[in-house]
Amino acid sequence: MDTELLKTFLEVSRTRHFGRAAEALYLTQSAVSFRIRQLENQLGVNLFTRHRNNIRLTAAGEKLLPYAETLMNTWQAARKEVAHTSRHNEFSIGASASLWECMLNGWLGRLYQSFDNLQFEARIAQRQSLVKQLHERQLDLLITTEAPKMDEFSSQLLGNFTLALYCASPSSEKAELNYLRLEWGPDFQQHEAGLIAHDDVPLLTTSSADLARQQLEPLKGCTWLPTAWAKEKGGLHTVADSATLSRPLYAIWLQNSDKQAQIRDILKNNVLV
Repeated sequence: MDTELLKTFLEVSRTRHFGRAAEALYLTQSAVSFRIRQLENQLGVNLFTRHRNNIRLTAAGEKLLPYAETLMNTWQAARKEVAHTSRHNEFSIGASASLWECMLNGWLGRLYQSFDNLQFEARIAQRQSLVKQLHERQLDLLITTEAPKMDEFSSQLLGNFTLALYCASPSSEKAELNYLRLEWGPDFQQHEAGLIAHDDVPLLTTSSADLARQQLEPLKGCTWLPTAWAKEKGGLHTVADSATLSRPLYAIWLQNSDKQAQIRDILKNNVLV
């Protein structure tokens, strides 16, 4: 039995309209009609009565409906289980671009040295998108600067890192520089007060620390960068009249994740070294 035929049958029975079923399935109406005819030929019965635009299930169609639903649900469950089995040795980690660039790239290298049986996927996206992926089990572990806000998540504080306001020229003051906003999470915005006027906008907004660093000189700008990373890169100077800030780093995962053991082992490798 071709599951696509059953899928088409269920969509036509739901919409009672070949055109709307075709739109939902991203098919042409003639393709939908052909699939229904194929299914009817295989079963040797008519599944729908067609009187102009009035489409109804026949008695045979009514009998097929619960079986078709059960078969499709079973097929979807089987696909999910098979996909889950194939992902047993895959582990996905999500974080913002700036965290990958400044802290997690080296950590990922250390993970490969410790876990030669795992294949890692490093995902870069905004926190909101990664939280959604984590909730939908598309992501195994999230590294972020904000504590989880949902009860179904577990978390571990990995430590704290220091941010400082950097520019490309020594002895520069904030008033002389354009502010380049590097996104460190929504709750970080309160620390930006005083850097720009209330009704002003940053000259550049980005999620990439490397991009922001490279634009400091041409844009005569300043931005918040991790002190350890900035020291490693070199050629950067702290803004004269600025302070440093401490930011937390969290690991977040689903409480009922089936990769709890792997998560515990992975988090034994310190991110902040």
